[in-house]
Amino acid sequence: MSKNKVNIYDVAEKADVGIGTVSRVLNNSDKVKDNTRKKVLEVMKELNYRPNKLAQNLARQKANAVAVIVPSFIDHFFVEVLKGIQDALEEENIDLILHKIDLNENRMKKIMDIVHSRKVDGIAALTMDISDTENQELKDSGIPVVLADEFSADFHSIYLDDLKGAEMAVDYLVNHNHNKIAFINGDINSLHGQKRLAGVKKSFQKHNLKINTDLIKDGDFYAEDGYQSMQEILELPRTEWPSAVFAASDNQAIGVLQAMEEKGLKAPDDIAVIGYDNIELAKYLKITTVWQPMYQLGHLAIEILLKAIKGELNEIYQKELELKLVKRETA
Repeated sequence: MSKNKVNIYDVAEKADVGIGTVSRVLNNSDKVKDNTRKKVLEVMKELNYRPNKLAQNLARQKANAVAVIVPSFIDHFFVEVLKGIQDALEEENIDLILHKIDLNENRMKKIMDIVHSRKVDGIAALTMDISDTENQELKDSGIPVVLADEFSADFHSIYLDDLKGAEMAVDYLVNHNHNKIAFINGDINSLHGQKRLAGVKKSFQKHNLKINTDLIKDGDFYAEDGYQSMQEILELPRTEWPSAVFAASDNQAIGVLQAMEEKGLKAPDDIAVIGYDNIELAKYLKITTVWQPMYQLGHLAIEILLKAIKGELNEIYQKELELKLVKRETA
Protein backbone atom coordinates (compact mmCIF):
# COMPACT_ATOMS: atom_id res chain seq x y z
CA MET A 1 0.00 0.00 0.00
CA SER A 2 1.69 3.21 -1.13
CA LYS A 3 1.69 6.10 1.31
CA ASN A 4 -0.29 8.42 -0.94
CA LYS A 5 -3.08 5.85 -1.06
CA VAL A 6 -3.36 5.39 2.70
CA ASN A 7 -6.22 7.32 4.30
CA ILE A 8 -7.94 7.65 7.65
CA TYR A 9 -10.27 4.74 6.88
CA ASP A 10 -7.29 2.42 6.34
CA VAL A 11 -5.81 3.42 9.70
CA ALA A 12 -9.12 2.90 11.49
CA GLU A 13 -9.62 -0.53 9.93
CA LYS A 14 -6.09 -1.72 10.69
CA ALA A 15 -6.23 -0.44 14.27
CA ASP A 16 -9.76 -1.82 14.73
CA VAL A 17 -11.13 1.51 15.95
CA GLY A 18 -13.63 4.08 14.69
CA ILE A 19 -12.70 6.90 12.34
CA GLY A 20 -13.59 9.35 15.11
CA THR A 21 -10.98 7.73 17.37
CA VAL A 22 -8.29 8.21 14.71
CA SER A 23 -9.33 11.87 14.39
CA ARG A 24 -9.06 12.35 18.14
CA VAL A 25 -5.57 10.82 18.14
CA LEU A 26 -4.55 13.15 15.32
CA ASN A 27 -5.63 16.11 17.41
CA ASN A 28 -4.17 14.95 20.73
CA SER A 29 -7.58 14.66 22.39
CA ASP A 30 -7.52 13.64 26.05
CA LYS A 31 -10.60 11.48 25.43
CA VAL A 32 -8.50 8.63 24.02
CA LYS A 33 -7.16 5.89 26.27
CA ASP A 34 -3.36 5.60 26.32
CA ASN A 35 -3.29 2.04 24.99
CA THR A 36 -5.68 2.96 22.17
CA ARG A 37 -3.61 6.03 21.28
CA LYS A 38 -0.47 3.90 21.23
CA LYS A 39 -2.08 1.30 18.96
CA VAL A 40 -3.33 3.94 16.50
CA LEU A 41 0.05 5.69 16.37
CA GLU A 42 1.77 2.36 15.73
CA VAL A 43 -0.59 1.63 12.83
CA MET A 44 0.03 5.09 11.39
CA LYS A 45 3.75 4.43 11.50
CA GLU A 46 3.36 0.94 10.04
CA LEU A 47 1.21 2.22 7.14
CA ASN A 48 3.40 5.31 6.74
CA TYR A 49 0.25 7.43 7.08
CA ARG A 50 0.69 11.18 6.65
CA PRO A 51 -2.48 13.05 7.63
CA ASN A 52 -3.15 16.10 5.55
CA LYS A 53 -3.84 19.40 7.27
CA LEU A 54 -7.42 19.44 6.03
CA ALA A 55 -8.26 16.19 7.83
CA GLN A 56 -6.79 17.56 11.07
CA ASN A 57 -8.60 20.87 10.77
CA LEU A 58 -11.90 19.15 10.11
CA ALA A 59 -11.48 16.94 13.15
CA ARG A 60 -10.50 19.88 15.36
CA GLN A 61 -13.30 22.32 14.57
CA LYS A 62 -17.07 21.92 14.69
CA ALA A 63 -19.14 23.95 12.27
CA ASN A 64 -22.40 22.57 13.70
CA ALA A 65 -23.72 22.20 10.16
CA VAL A 66 -23.98 19.50 7.51
CA ALA A 67 -24.02 19.82 3.74
CA VAL A 68 -26.56 18.01 1.60
CA ILE A 69 -25.70 17.85 -2.10
CA VAL A 70 -28.41 17.16 -4.67
CA PRO A 71 -28.65 17.47 -8.47
CA SER A 72 -32.08 19.14 -8.22
CA PHE A 73 -34.22 20.95 -5.65
CA ILE A 74 -37.51 20.64 -7.52
CA ASP A 75 -37.67 17.04 -8.74
CA HIS A 76 -40.35 15.09 -6.85
CA PHE A 77 -37.89 12.32 -5.96
CA PHE A 78 -35.45 14.71 -4.28
CA VAL A 79 -38.24 16.60 -2.53
CA GLU A 80 -39.35 13.34 -0.87
CA VAL A 81 -35.77 12.51 0.17
CA LEU A 82 -35.29 16.04 1.55
CA LYS A 83 -38.38 15.59 3.72
CA GLY A 84 -36.64 12.67 5.41
CA ILE A 85 -33.44 14.68 5.76
CA GLN A 86 -35.26 17.64 7.28
CA ASP A 87 -37.13 15.47 9.80
CA ALA A 88 -33.92 13.69 10.84
CA LEU A 89 -32.31 17.06 11.60
CA GLU A 90 -35.37 18.62 13.22
CA GLU A 91 -34.52 17.49 16.76
CA GLU A 92 -30.82 18.25 16.32
CA ASN A 93 -29.39 21.71 16.76
CA ILE A 94 -27.55 21.45 13.47
CA ASP A 95 -27.80 23.70 10.42
CA LEU A 96 -28.56 22.25 6.99
CA ILE A 97 -26.72 23.74 4.02
CA LEU A 98 -28.11 22.67 0.64
CA HIS A 99 -25.94 22.59 -2.47
CA LYS A 100 -27.13 21.90 -6.02
CA ILE A 101 -24.48 20.31 -8.21
CA ASP A 102 -25.37 19.26 -11.74
CA LEU A 103 -24.09 15.81 -12.73
CA ASN A 104 -22.62 17.29 -15.90
CA GLU A 105 -20.43 19.67 -13.89
CA ASN A 106 -17.03 18.83 -12.39
CA ARG A 107 -18.84 17.59 -9.31
CA MET A 108 -15.81 16.32 -7.41
CA LYS A 109 -14.12 19.73 -7.65
CA LYS A 110 -17.28 21.42 -6.38
CA ILE A 111 -17.62 18.90 -3.55
CA MET A 112 -14.01 19.49 -2.52
CA ASP A 113 -14.71 23.23 -2.53
CA ILE A 114 -17.38 22.51 0.09
CA VAL A 115 -14.91 20.39 2.09
CA HIS A 116 -12.18 23.05 1.96
CA SER A 117 -14.61 25.76 3.05
CA ARG A 118 -14.69 24.05 6.46
CA LYS A 119 -18.23 25.30 6.98
CA VAL A 120 -19.70 21.82 7.55
CA ASP A 121 -18.92 18.81 9.74
CA GLY A 122 -20.08 16.24 7.21
CA ILE A 123 -21.60 15.72 3.78
CA ALA A 124 -24.61 13.74 2.55
CA ALA A 125 -24.38 13.40 -1.24
CA LEU A 126 -27.58 12.32 -2.99
CA THR A 127 -27.46 10.63 -6.41
CA MET A 128 -24.06 12.14 -7.21
CA ASP A 129 -22.46 9.08 -8.89
CA ILE A 130 -19.36 9.67 -6.77
CA SER A 131 -18.28 6.05 -7.18
CA ASP A 132 -17.87 6.84 -10.89
CA THR A 133 -15.37 9.66 -10.25
CA GLU A 134 -11.81 10.06 -8.97
CA ASN A 135 -12.56 10.46 -5.29
CA GLN A 136 -9.22 9.80 -3.55
CA GLU A 137 -8.96 13.42 -2.35
CA LEU A 138 -12.38 13.18 -0.73
CA LYS A 139 -11.39 9.93 1.00
CA ASP A 140 -8.15 11.47 2.22
CA SER A 141 -9.89 14.57 3.59
CA GLY A 142 -11.24 12.64 6.56
CA ILE A 143 -14.58 14.46 6.50
CA PRO A 144 -17.55 12.14 7.18
CA VAL A 145 -19.40 11.43 3.93
CA VAL A 146 -22.62 9.48 3.38
CA LEU A 147 -23.78 8.58 -0.11
CA ALA A 148 -27.54 8.28 -0.54
CA ASP A 149 -29.00 6.46 -3.54
CA GLU A 150 -25.58 5.12 -4.47
CA PHE A 151 -23.27 2.30 -3.42
CA SER A 152 -19.55 2.75 -2.88
CA ALA A 153 -17.14 0.49 -1.03
CA ASP A 154 -15.18 3.61 0.00
CA PHE A 155 -17.93 5.60 1.77
CA HIS A 156 -20.93 5.08 4.01
CA SER A 157 -23.71 4.19 1.55
CA ILE A 158 -27.48 3.82 1.63
CA TYR A 159 -28.54 2.54 -1.74
CA LEU A 160 -31.23 0.92 -3.90
CA ASP A 161 -30.82 -1.75 -6.56
CA ASP A 162 -31.89 -0.11 -9.83
CA LEU A 163 -31.27 -3.29 -11.80
CA LYS A 164 -33.52 -5.28 -9.49
CA GLY A 165 -36.24 -2.61 -9.60
CA ALA A 166 -36.33 -2.44 -13.40
CA GLU A 167 -36.35 -6.22 -13.63
CA MET A 168 -39.25 -6.26 -11.16
CA ALA A 169 -41.26 -3.85 -13.32
CA VAL A 170 -40.78 -5.79 -16.56
CA ASP A 171 -41.42 -9.13 -14.84
CA TYR A 172 -44.72 -7.73 -13.60
CA LEU A 173 -45.75 -6.68 -17.11
CA VAL A 174 -44.76 -10.04 -18.62
CA ASN A 175 -46.70 -11.87 -15.92
CA HIS A 176 -49.72 -9.81 -16.96
CA ASN A 177 -49.44 -11.12 -20.53
CA HIS A 178 -47.47 -8.26 -22.08
CA ASN A 179 -44.72 -9.30 -24.47
CA LYS A 180 -44.36 -6.10 -26.49
CA ILE A 181 -42.95 -3.66 -23.95
CA ALA A 182 -41.51 -0.19 -24.46
CA PHE A 183 -38.94 1.25 -22.07
CA ILE A 184 -38.52 5.00 -21.60
CA ASN A 185 -35.26 5.42 -19.72
CA GLY A 186 -33.67 8.37 -17.93
CA ASP A 187 -30.16 9.68 -18.53
CA ILE A 188 -28.15 6.79 -19.96
CA ASN A 189 -24.95 8.56 -18.85
CA SER A 190 -26.00 8.19 -15.21
CA LEU A 191 -25.46 5.02 -13.19
CA HIS A 192 -29.20 4.84 -12.56
CA GLY A 193 -30.04 4.97 -16.25
CA GLN A 194 -27.44 2.31 -17.06
CA LYS A 195 -28.59 -0.04 -14.31
CA ARG A 196 -32.29 0.31 -15.11
CA LEU A 197 -31.57 -0.50 -18.75
CA ALA A 198 -29.56 -3.53 -17.60
CA GLY A 199 -32.53 -4.65 -15.50
CA VAL A 200 -34.87 -4.35 -18.47
CA LYS A 201 -32.50 -6.38 -20.64
CA LYS A 202 -32.14 -9.03 -17.94
CA SER A 203 -35.90 -9.50 -17.71
CA PHE A 204 -36.27 -9.55 -21.50
CA GLN A 205 -33.61 -12.24 -21.75
CA LYS A 206 -35.19 -14.25 -18.94
CA HIS A 207 -38.56 -14.25 -20.72
CA ASN A 208 -37.09 -14.75 -24.23
CA LEU A 209 -38.29 -11.36 -25.44
CA LYS A 210 -36.53 -9.49 -28.22
CA ILE A 211 -35.62 -5.84 -27.76
CA ASN A 212 -37.13 -3.53 -30.37
CA THR A 213 -34.83 -0.50 -30.52
CA ASP A 214 -37.77 1.67 -31.69
CA LEU A 215 -39.38 1.01 -28.30
CA ILE A 216 -36.31 1.89 -26.21
CA LYS A 217 -35.94 5.62 -25.52
CA ASP A 218 -33.26 7.57 -23.64
CA GLY A 219 -33.62 11.06 -22.25
CA ASP A 220 -33.93 12.34 -18.71
CA PHE A 221 -36.18 11.56 -15.76
CA TYR A 222 -38.68 14.39 -16.29
CA ALA A 223 -42.30 14.49 -17.46
CA GLU A 224 -41.59 16.36 -20.69
CA ASP A 225 -39.18 13.64 -21.76
CA GLY A 226 -41.76 10.93 -21.08
CA TYR A 227 -44.31 12.89 -23.09
CA GLN A 228 -42.01 13.40 -26.09
CA SER A 229 -40.77 9.79 -26.06
CA MET A 230 -44.32 8.45 -25.98
CA GLN A 231 -45.31 10.78 -28.83
CA GLU A 232 -42.50 9.26 -30.91
CA ILE A 233 -43.71 5.74 -30.09
CA LEU A 234 -47.29 6.60 -31.03
CA GLU A 235 -46.09 7.94 -34.37
CA LEU A 236 -45.14 4.37 -35.30
CA PRO A 237 -47.70 2.29 -37.22
CA ARG A 238 -50.37 1.06 -34.80
CA THR A 239 -49.29 -2.55 -35.43
CA GLU A 240 -45.90 -1.67 -33.90
CA TRP A 241 -47.28 -0.05 -30.76
CA PRO A 242 -46.36 -1.69 -27.48
CA SER A 243 -49.00 -3.22 -25.23
CA ALA A 244 -47.21 -1.77 -22.19
CA VAL A 245 -44.71 0.98 -21.30
CA PHE A 246 -42.23 0.98 -18.45
CA ALA A 247 -41.07 4.50 -17.60
CA ALA A 248 -37.89 4.91 -15.53
CA SER A 249 -39.57 7.54 -13.32
CA ASP A 250 -43.09 8.46 -12.30
CA ASN A 251 -42.48 11.89 -13.82
CA GLN A 252 -41.94 10.23 -17.19
CA ALA A 253 -44.96 7.99 -16.65
CA ILE A 254 -47.08 11.13 -16.15
CA GLY A 255 -45.79 12.44 -19.50
CA VAL A 256 -46.57 9.07 -21.12
CA LEU A 257 -50.16 9.20 -19.84
CA GLN A 258 -50.56 12.75 -21.17
CA ALA A 259 -49.38 11.74 -24.65
CA MET A 260 -51.78 8.79 -24.59
CA GLU A 261 -54.69 10.97 -23.48
CA GLU A 262 -54.12 13.32 -26.41
CA LYS A 263 -54.47 10.30 -28.71
CA GLY A 264 -57.65 9.18 -26.96
CA LEU A 265 -55.89 6.21 -25.36
CA LYS A 266 -56.34 4.94 -21.81
CA ALA A 267 -54.21 2.88 -19.45
CA PRO A 268 -54.35 -0.03 -19.03
CA ASP A 269 -57.10 -0.79 -21.59
CA ASP A 270 -55.13 0.41 -24.63
CA ILE A 271 -51.56 0.48 -23.29
CA ALA A 272 -50.51 -0.38 -19.75
CA VAL A 273 -48.13 2.03 -17.99
CA ILE A 274 -45.82 1.42 -15.05
CA GLY A 275 -43.58 4.03 -13.43
CA TYR A 276 -40.74 4.15 -10.91
CA ASP A 277 -40.28 5.96 -7.55
CA ASN A 278 -43.83 6.15 -6.11
CA ILE A 279 -43.82 9.92 -5.75
CA GLU A 280 -46.89 11.45 -4.10
CA LEU A 281 -48.48 12.34 -7.45
CA ALA A 282 -48.35 8.68 -8.52
CA LYS A 283 -50.81 7.81 -5.76
CA TYR A 284 -53.32 10.47 -6.83
CA LEU A 285 -52.96 9.58 -10.52
CA LYS A 286 -53.27 5.87 -9.63
CA ILE A 287 -50.05 4.92 -11.40
CA THR A 288 -48.69 1.41 -10.91
CA THR A 289 -45.06 1.89 -9.95
CA VAL A 290 -41.91 0.57 -8.29
CA TRP A 291 -41.71 2.14 -4.83
CA GLN A 292 -38.39 3.54 -3.66
CA PRO A 293 -38.36 4.42 0.09
CA MET A 294 -37.30 8.00 -0.55
CA TYR A 295 -38.18 9.43 2.87
CA GLN A 296 -36.35 6.58 4.62
CA LEU A 297 -33.36 7.12 2.33
CA GLY A 298 -33.01 10.74 3.42
CA HIS A 299 -33.73 10.10 7.09
CA LEU A 300 -31.25 7.23 7.38
CA ALA A 301 -28.55 9.16 5.49
CA ILE A 302 -28.62 11.87 8.15
CA GLU A 303 -28.80 9.36 11.01
CA ILE A 304 -25.62 7.69 9.73
CA LEU A 305 -23.91 11.01 8.96
CA LEU A 306 -24.46 12.25 12.52
CA LYS A 307 -23.09 9.00 13.92
CA ALA A 308 -20.03 9.32 11.68
CA ILE A 309 -19.47 12.91 12.80
CA LYS A 310 -19.63 11.80 16.44
CA GLY A 311 -17.13 9.00 15.77
CA GLU A 312 -19.66 6.29 16.61
CA LEU A 313 -19.06 4.10 13.54
CA ASN A 314 -16.22 1.59 13.64
CA GLU A 315 -16.55 0.56 10.00
CA ILE A 316 -18.02 1.76 6.73
CA TYR A 317 -21.81 1.50 6.87
CA GLN A 318 -23.59 -0.14 3.93
CA LYS A 319 -27.37 -0.56 3.69
CA GLU A 320 -29.56 -1.61 0.76
CA LEU A 321 -33.18 -0.46 1.09
CA GLU A 322 -35.97 -2.68 -0.20
CA LEU A 323 -37.97 -1.89 -3.34
CA LYS A 324 -41.63 -2.84 -3.71
CA LEU A 325 -44.07 -2.93 -6.60
CA VAL A 326 -47.20 -0.90 -5.91
CA LYS A 327 -50.17 -2.04 -8.02
CA ARG A 328 -52.71 0.62 -8.92
CA GLU A 329 -54.85 1.17 -12.02
CA THR A 330 -52.50 1.90 -14.95
CA ALA A 331 -51.05 -1.62 -15.24
